[in-house]
Amino acid sequence: MLLIKQKIINNKIYIFLFLITFFIAFSSTYNPLNFRRMHVDSSIYITIAKGIIQGQLPYKDFVDNKGPLAYLISVPGIFLGGFTGIWITEILLLLISVLFAYKTALFFGNQLIALIGTIFSFIIFLVFFTVSAGTEEYSLPFLMISFYIFTKYFLINKKDVDFIELITLGICFSCAILIRFNMFPLWIGFCLVIFIESIKQRRFILLIKYLLGFCLGIFIIFIPVFLYLKLNGIFNEFINQAVYGGAARGFSGNGLEEFAKNFYIVINRGFSALPLFYGLFQVIKHFKKNYFTFYLSYTLSCLLMIFFLSFSSGGSHYNVVLVPFFIPAIVFMINIISLSFSDIKYKNIILILFFCFVFSEGIINFLYDFTKIFTNNSGIELKNAGKIIDSHTNSGDKIISLGFNGYVYPFTRREIASKYFYQGSGLNHIPGAREGFISDIVSGKPAIIVLFNGKDGISQIMHDWHDPIFIMINNEYHILSRENGFILYKRNN
Repeated sequence: MLLIKQKIINNKIYIFLFLITFFIAFSSTYNPLNFRRMHVDSSIYITIAKGIIQGQLPYKDFVDNKGPLAYLISVPGIFLGGFTGIWITEILLLLISVLFAYKTALFFGNQLIALIGTIFSFIIFLVFFTVSAGTEEYSLPFLMISFYIFTKYFLINKKDVDFIELITLGICFSCAILIRFNMFPLWIGFCLVIFIESIKQRRFILLIKYLLGFCLGIFIIFIPVFLYLKLNGIFNEFINQAVYGGAARGFSGNGLEEFAKNFYIVINRGFSALPLFYGLFQVIKHFKKNYFTFYLSYTLSCLLMIFFLSFSSGGSHYNVVLVPFFIPAIVFMINIISLSFSDIKYKNIILILFFCFVFSEGIINFLYDFTKIFTNNSGIELKNAGKIIDSHTNSGDKIISLGFNGYVYPFTRREIASKYFYQGSGLNHIPGAREGFISDIVSGKPAIIVLFNGKDGISQIMHDWHDPIFIMINNEYHILSRENGFILYKRNN
């Protein structure tokens, strides 16, 4: 009878976890009830994914500095169901993240507290998700699964690690790195402590087992991706753009003062200092006691992740990678405050209302995005802009959009006039990119040149990249349309 009752409770919890996922995804720009203009980076990844479906290649036909899985992960969804397919992909990845967040939270509290902790960890996620750019969001399942396995290792089964879990760790590491290279701190912090502890305790056989399983998982993902890049002749371009170009952008800061400034920017986004302070507190509390190595690993990984975010603070969506670290911290807070309300009849309701107030930024962001489903017409405007472009051009004509976005490309049948299909936001760290772009446009003279004209007016113009293009526009183009949030320039006949 108890087993049946527990099974019913588990089923209800998993249904609730799915509902959490669904409501998060409901605010997504890909929601088919009203598709809206996607985020800047997402528009770039989707443009490349669409090109891959049409037989083009990343790094060769599209210059960008992210890992190949940032584009390939969207290919099945967009191939099978267009933007609705991407939305379903988003739901599946978020569901995996939510499930493993709950499984991790169970190490620190009972089912109810773990569920509440999961809910508020993803209310924190909403703070960053509303400006999420795809890569961090898509890497979250791999971060969350790995965080669960590391937590389980330190708190339960140090001497009896499942080899499948070691392989899974390697797979998750490889996937996350091949989405965005600066994801590695989570694994580095935990693995470094495990390595030192194993050497210190002379557990050499177990250490070899750890290394073999982890490396096998890495190769399972890395080898097919390497073959895809090598056989298509784009491996060298991948190294130049994603590795060298990405590193040049990440380490292009202005020294220690800029790093310190970015550090405080990062930890002040959406309570992001909370996991770090929680880890430091637990390291001191558990010094030379049980679980000290877990909290040391946790704190080191969290600190390294914040450090690498601080090299280029960028948009707040980068902080999505800190969400796994919120889980133990929030559950810890719930446990403490729950004890304070232990004599109150409706303590759980009071507890939830209290945390809703504390983490209200995520809730407000969600409600704001929810209203956009009924008020935002940017998706319709994109479709209309694409129709205007197609109706005023012929097959074989090419277009280009000026600025660091790919908003309009997925909505037109026309090819892109340059592999530098967006400009700036990292491309200026790739040697020859500016000269190549200007040469492509000035010599190729695309049929349509697109300029994004948002609510705040024309933006995303880089004078060193675009001034030669505007000279050409003034001499050889006329305005075709100022509607739908874009200025469309058509080449004179």
